[in-house]
Amino acid sequence: MKKYILAICLMFHIGFLVSQERRSFETNFYIERMEYFRQHPLEQSQIIFLGNSLTQGGRWHEFFPNHRTANRGIVGDNTEGILARLDEIIDAKPKKLFILTGTNDVSQDLDNDYIINNMRQIVRRMQAGSPETEIFWQSVLPINNDFGRFQRMIGKEEQMLDLNRRIRKMSEEEGIQFIDLFPLFANDEGKLDPEFTTNGLHINASGYQIWVEKIREFVERTKSQESRTKTCGS
Repeated sequence: MKKYILAICLMFHIGFLVSQERRSFETNFYIERMEYFRQHPLEQSQIIFLGNSLTQGGRWHEFFPNHRTANRGIVGDNTEGILARLDEIIDAKPKKLFILTGTNDVSQDLDNDYIINNMRQIVRRMQAGSPETEIFWQSVLPINNDFGRFQRMIGKEEQMLDLNRRIRKMSEEEGIQFIDLFPLFANDEGKLDPEFTTNGLHINASGYQIWVEKIREFVERTKSQESRTKTCGS
């Protein structure tokens, strides 16, 4: 009986240590989604959409049925989480990579210097490991705190604007294409237009349609056409 109790205590202790070793971005959503990715591996030379819940919510295979797409969005993910799982993307040597991240970093009180440094690491690791991949970095979307749903985003509007400016600059410096989604979703007050959201942060079907039409030309045009334009949007 004592041996049994000791074994149970040891198992509990090991389980506690494992849980303590979880990194901050390793939420249950992250762990479950990573398991899904392991069971559904990427193919070579796909068009990959990488990011957080906004990306995960996109039905990219339906939006672009004539292209081989893959959804690598995870609810709640941030730049740290993307860096931790980037090897899978690099190994798949995607034809094109569309990235959207940063909002969760802001909600977790990470500063823009840190966020941009992580973004730069993502780009450089991709360029080193998969140099033929065309990288498209998309701006963060506006938020609308009038809905009162996401308390950690209250007062973060200026940081989001500054982050977008710095993402644009980073994209230019690293030689990748920047896609400015922000003005497509902002109302006259610079907030996420209620027409495109139900909670002030995530977008609805109309919002996804706006997003898809903005990036369609980049998804569909050839590499030779891509080389003529390094920065888009204003």
